[in-house]
Amino acid sequence: MFIKVLGSAAGGGFPQWNCNCANCQGLRDGTIQAAPRTQSSIIVSDNGKEWVLCNASPDISQQIAHTPELNKAGVLRGTHIGGIILTDSQIDHTTGLLSLREGCPHQVWCTPEVHEDLSTGFPVFTMLRHWNGGLVHHPIAPQQPFTVDACPDLQFTAVPIASNAPPYSPYRDRPLPGHNVALLSKTAATGRRCSMPRGWVSRMKPFCPGCKKRTVC
Repeated sequence: MFIKVLGSAAGGGFPQWNCNCANCQGLRDGTIQAAPRTQSSIIVSDNGKEWVLCNASPDISQQIAHTPELNKAGVLRGTHIGGIILTDSQIDHTTGLLSLREGCPHQVWCTPEVHEDLSTGFPVFTMLRHWNGGLVHHPIAPQQPFTVDACPDLQFTAVPIASNAPPYSPYRDRPLPGHNVALLSKTAATGRRCSMPRGWVSRMKPFCPGCKKRTVC
């Protein structure tokens, strides 16, 4: 399994444009040892050639420009992004879809709840229909393994986590299990696993019995 973190910052990036906390201001004036970070997105692959994009941050164009693995050489236009998985319908994880419109159609895996939010309150699925077929929705269900065609040796599982629906969702303050999920990926060949959580919850423990340490970006 190949994994690359494209961005690991929260909404607004680091430093956040309107934040003067000790970390953000310290980075600006050079008084702390830190590096700027873009908003969170990850790519994962079973062969290091074709990749699955996990969340499309507002910084996706910049992230792709600094990721040669995603550049498909020898063609006028192309990409090695073979599929997209969304873990929620938040702006921080979906706005980048608009910047990927030139590459449509894109195959997008997400829960029905996320698809509903992204077809109504923040209607990127609706808007991008006008670009060469737009976004093709593949529904996923919590706790049910699924695969992405571009990386068939990887098996993904969406695990519900506790978080709110976005402000533009009709389910704000009363989210359903499919509104926020963490991802667990496993290789069919070796059984090796990787968790990509937005938060850590007890429901993930059965999927990660060997995990003694965790990293949350």
